[in-house]
Amino acid sequence: MPQAQAETVHSFKDVSANYDEAVSFLYEFEIIKGVSSTEFGTYKPLTRGDAAVILANTLFLDTESAPDAGFTDVNSRIKGSVNALAEAGIISGVTSTEFKPNDTLSRGAMAKLLTLGFELQDYAVDTPFKDASGVFKPYINALYGAEITSGKSKDTYGTQLDITRGDFSNLLYRTILFADELYYFPVIGSYNLTSPTSIDITLTEAVPEEWNAKETVEFLQFSVQLKDGTETIFDPTAYRLSQDRKTVTVEHTTYDLTGKEGTLFIDDFENVIEIPFNFTTAAAADASLQKSLQNMPATTGTAQ
Repeated sequence: MPQAQAETVHSFKDVSANYDEAVSFLYEFEIIKGVSSTEFGTYKPLTRGDAAVILANTLFLDTESAPDAGFTDVNSRIKGSVNALAEAGIISGVTSTEFKPNDTLSRGAMAKLLTLGFELQDYAVDTPFKDASGVFKPYINALYGAEITSGKSKDTYGTQLDITRGDFSNLLYRTILFADELYYFPVIGSYNLTSPTSIDITLTEAVPEEWNAKETVEFLQFSVQLKDGTETIFDPTAYRLSQDRKTVTVEHTTYDLTGKEGTLFIDDFENVIEIPFNFTTAAAADASLQKSLQNMPATTGTAQ
């Protein structure tokens, strides 16, 4: 996962120093947006609908093919996120047909989303919070045990209070950093451009046995900038892991580079790998492939 950024990367005028690192991180990686181009809405309460979109983005959930959760009050902007979270067992509605996307999210409900989303249940410990009770207690205990939250005061969590957009950003950011130390994330070590429609990507660590090639590649983002400035984001069409589980072969037959010249970008959320290519002629193609074979560790850019 990406590292914390030391500099502000947004134009929001209402983000103080206490929130800037988290908001900059989440904004840079397109996890969160502002309420306008200059206002983040730091002290405004977060709605259930916006929370669903943010969390689904964070967890890279498939928001397009998730089955309909049956909520009749969600619009097209949030429907896919809610469906994906419901399928994963992370979120539920107020009733079987109502999600109430415009209702505000409580701090207790926020604890449930983060705990289930990042599977933090095993970190639960007793807390000093007198208001940590009811259905949200185990989730508050988990965030406290993982040292993600310290509450509103030494003995109050603020379970029933609305979570603000700023506080949610801080807690989500801390949760991501905590998870980064626990879970596997693919990081590119080197690459080999093998054809106009395929590339071998060698990772710094072997992919865990419980991961398949598709799940690994879903953590990478692929795009191309052609010589004329045209930019295209594309998805791979096929992928397979090597026997040692360190190299993944990616095919992109729906975006063929034959006859094109430019730069292929692969973002592993820690680095952006820049791979120049020229497939306009046979000779140029051979040169591109030979140059790719000679590449050293593929950390030629910084994640944007």
